[in-house]
Amino acid sequence: MQKSELDEINRVSTYLSKIPGIGFKSAKRYAIWLGEHKTEAINLLESLNSLIKNVSTCSKCFNLTTSTDGLCEICKDFERDKSTICVVQTIENLVEIEQSNVYNGLYLVLGGVISALYDTETVLKRIDYLKERVKEEAIKEVILVLSSTSEGDLTVHYIKDSLRNLNVKISKVASGIPIGQDINYVDKRTLMEALKSRIYI
Repeated sequence: MQKSELDEINRVSTYLSKIPGIGFKSAKRYAIWLGEHKTEAINLLESLNSLIKNVSTCSKCFNLTTSTDGLCEICKDFERDKSTICVVQTIENLVEIEQSNVYNGLYLVLGGVISALYDTETVLKRIDYLKERVKEEAIKEVILVLSSTSEGDLTVHYIKDSLRNLNVKISKVASGIPIGQDINYVDKRTLMEALKSRIYI
């Protein structure tokens, strides 16, 4: 493989490696595969263009949506429990909880946790927004579904402190989730049990 081909492969690999869970070595393998399979690469490109064009972030909970009014189907569902907000780290967590059928309230996606190693400006802004939602929507309970890591615990304490003067119950999932476990890698059944057996803090 010549330098020009390597440059193309490395350029694609660099972007693919930015996807969580994909290291540069795996990304390079995927880039080479796409270079070999032109039809699949074109199909992927068309799917990505459709994703960019049609999918946006819900203006209320930060879930993904294809709705032109900016709200996801969960936020627009009048049959859901409007008195609870489940705070999750990622959209993947939201999807797992929805598929478990053990929760029927609203959500807020933090997009991460508070960490000294990463930029947490978005997380802090969304916690401030959570506080406003609790006040404006008369929320009775905030359920925290965050990783059992030091960063997750720090985020739990920060949210609890932010909501301390509001008349709202705060609970978190704990049972069944190992200490130090990233919530994104907890299996669906464990997450279901942890949500059902949540504790108030």
